[in-house]
Amino acid sequence: MANPSTGFGGAGTEVLRRCYVNNLSNVATVLLDGVANHIYTILSISFNERSGGAEQIEMYVDVDDSGTTVNLLTNQALASNSTFVWNDRLVLTNTDELFVKMAATTNVDVYCSYIDQQLA
Repeated sequence: MANPSTGFGGAGTEVLRRCYVNNLSNVATVLLDGVANHIYTILSISFNERSGGAEQIEMYVDVDDSGTTVNLLTNQALASNSTFVWNDRLVLTNTDELFVKMAATTNVDVYCSYIDQQLA
């Protein structure tokens, strides 16, 4: 499938993508690792608890991979064998990193859909 071009000059691309983490636990894990000259628009992130125990979600952005973090979710409840969906739009740029983790040892699957815009 060809990438559609953006802008009048046809420079850059805009592509739908996905990323995921299988068996997320209590270790901070990069869900999306930004690259220079890209803009990422997060469309949806789904968390599915699979171990049979109530859990708490943590999600944050490491701005420009600088060590400066911005918390998006802290102690978000995730009931046993249930799903939580983050539907708020979120924009990451360049080398921003999106991290997810659970508060305790567990087994959670995370699936993220996003738009990746590459600048010329």
